[in-house]
Amino acid sequence: MTLKQLRYLIAIAEAGSFSAAARRSFIAQPALSRQIGLLESELEIQLLERQHDGVALTDAGRRLYEVARSVVQKLDSVKDELTSTRGDPRGHVSISIPASASALLLPEIISRATEKFPGITLTVCDGLTREGGQAIELGKVDFGVVPNAEELEHVAAEPIFTEDLYWVGAASEAEKDAPITLAEAAATRLVVAPRALHLRRRIEQAAMEAGVTLNVAYEQQSAPGIASLVRSGLAATICNWPPLMELFEPTAARLVVEPRITRTVSIAHSVHKPLSFAASCMHDLVRSILLDAVREDRWRGSLIERSVEEGAQALEASAGVSS
Repeated sequence: MTLKQLRYLIAIAEAGSFSAAARRSFIAQPALSRQIGLLESELEIQLLERQHDGVALTDAGRRLYEVARSVVQKLDSVKDELTSTRGDPRGHVSISIPASASALLLPEIISRATEKFPGITLTVCDGLTREGGQAIELGKVDFGVVPNAEELEHVAAEPIFTEDLYWVGAASEAEKDAPITLAEAAATRLVVAPRALHLRRRIEQAAMEAGVTLNVAYEQQSAPGIASLVRSGLAATICNWPPLMELFEPTAARLVVEPRITRTVSIAHSVHKPLSFAASCMHDLVRSILLDAVREDRWRGSLIERSVEEGAQALEASAGVSS
């Protein structure tokens, strides 16, 4: 059994016919058929069933296809990793970001990665915090931006900043830029996310600690759904900053105080899936994008500065990778 034969089997399975696979693999069809025949003879098992409209994998062929895909992907990733160590990061990197910050982060991540790392193929998944956290825990993505890293298991997280939450709704000109107490915010008719989402749990935790009851009139899972009720004047909400400028204009956004409600935004990855060189490069790029967003007040929060010792360790590690 050779790696070339496994690649041919993958090509046939994905193309659905010998002729299409031969064209994609740049090999004559008889030669392709011969290689698969040799593979089947060596294994003493039929891998493909010839049909009138192409070919289909047998049960054994399907199992070998799955193993072959895994082997080839791992070998290709090793090849990319070895190439990357020459200072030219290559390979596929997958990232998860919160849907509420997608409009802020997605264009900048894509544009800066395309310019700086042309050898990296990038997938950015934007979804609910719960989905992003699960994807990080299970290693389905290389890393992600999450506000609830403390709830995740078996992850390595780097806190980047703490974000404030705001009450958003109709307000007079005098009130528009003034803070609002949590007790005042809780007394208004609110539309909030379901309890399964971290934002709702954080708001309820703050309300319980302050001894106030939230006046929840509506539950909506999506940020656009919540925003539609707020803009129509049917309810107010409590949320973080990124969706405010995009979804909630021209309503007022008032900082919640007494107490302030904060969350820590981190970049996290599974401890069972160490970052490749390409993923490390993207990790640093996303970190710089988050830092810029906070410094430029596009995502309101307070940066968590790394200590001098941590900074020195990061520089030392970076130098070790480059050498």
